Amino acid sequence: MSRIARFLSAFVVYTVIDMAWSLSPPAVAMHARLHEASGNDWSFGKPMDTWGAIEIVALLVFFALISLANSQLAIAPAVRERNLQRAMKNAFVLGCAAYATYSVPIFAAIANWPAALIPIDILTGGLLSLATSTIVTWWALRRQAA
Repeated sequence: MSRIARFLSAFVVYTVIDMAWSLSPPAVAMHARLHEASGNDWSFGKPMDTWGAIEIVALLVFFALISLANSQLAIAPAVRERNLQRAMKNAFVLGCAAYATYSVPIFAAIANWPAALIPIDILTGGLLSLATSTIVTWWALRRQAA
């Protein structure tokens, strides 16, 4: 599987699982509860029906960057070494670091941002990257063995 194919696969997998989580009833309900508990002094996000091109481009850039990072820092080394666990470890650390990079500064900068979201966001980032890199690496290694 080529680098481009791994990147595109990571992009598709990450996008699907991220959107599935973000739009899932448990995630939506959790954010609604945290919003209510904080006194409604912040907003988790804009309704998708109000999005324009800039929101879509920003989201696509994020998905492209996180997919590229997973491809280069987790999937590629694991495929070279033929070691699925390498992808899993690297991807989890990468995802945690990526989500901590936004979650902690938002908490520090936005009044009443729920502290509970920090570990939730960090763990979510780790798990999304873990799932993406595990799926794509498993597939790449399977194709390599065939």
